Amino acid sequence: MSDGSVSNKTVWSAKAGFGLALLCILLLAAIVIATRSGDLGIRDAFGYISWIVYGGGAVALIALIGLFQTIRQNQYMGMVMAGTALVAAVTIVWVPYSSRAELRASPRLSDVTTDMKNPPKFVKIETIRKAKKARNTVKYTVAKAALQQKHYSDIKPVFLKLPPDQAFKRVTEAVGKLRWKVVEADAAQGRLEAFESSLIFGFVDDVVVRVRAAEAGSVVDIRSSSRVGRRDAKVNANRVRSLIRVLASP
Repeated sequence: MSDGSVSNKTVWSAKAGFGLALLCILLLAAIVIATRSGDLGIRDAFGYISWIVYGGGAVALIALIGLFQTIRQNQYMGMVMAGTALVAAVTIVWVPYSSRAELRASPRLSDVTTDMKNPPKFVKIETIRKAKKARNTVKYTVAKAALQQKHYSDIKPVFLKLPPDQAFKRVTEAVGKLRWKVVEADAAQGRLEAFESSLIFGFVDDVVVRVRAAEAGSVVDIRSSSRVGRRDAKVNANRVRSLIRVLASP
């Protein structure tokens, strides 16, 4: 039978791990809120998150010690607290780490289009980006085209066996299915502009779709561009692919 000093130590380690894990979660939530509201810059936010990740590693160690100790002492509440803290700490470490690894594995390209020679142009959204002081330019350069050709050569224009007016309607319906927020839909010009925000930090990526008449139908070109960040973890390329898939589906 164990003495009271061991029991107190066990309870302390479980409580400490749980409390510190909760603190890390609250700090992360505060950073996300501050970033979404514009009170905290992206670089500063990621810098603070790096420190929280290091802290999460320390919390995981404390929680692991607490879990072993509470198991030995058969302390149910201590096991629950330490186990919860351990799962939370591992998540705090793993999610940012895996996201950063995915980001670094992607090319320095956050502007992807189906037409690299004559990409669709942002009109309404370009004005919005200037007003919002977006860091990234909407200019599609030769360097961007070279990177896209190297990494996303599968992305091509979409050909629809429909006249332009019907093709534009098809595009509008497809964008609705993807739940992008439409900024402007100009059927006469065959141009639709929209945007999508990331779930956690609210990073905004802009989309423009162009519909033109082609032989035996219409050609649809798509462009997706981030307002901030040189790398995008393939988000813009996958967004273009998603619209291509929806347009190609029956």
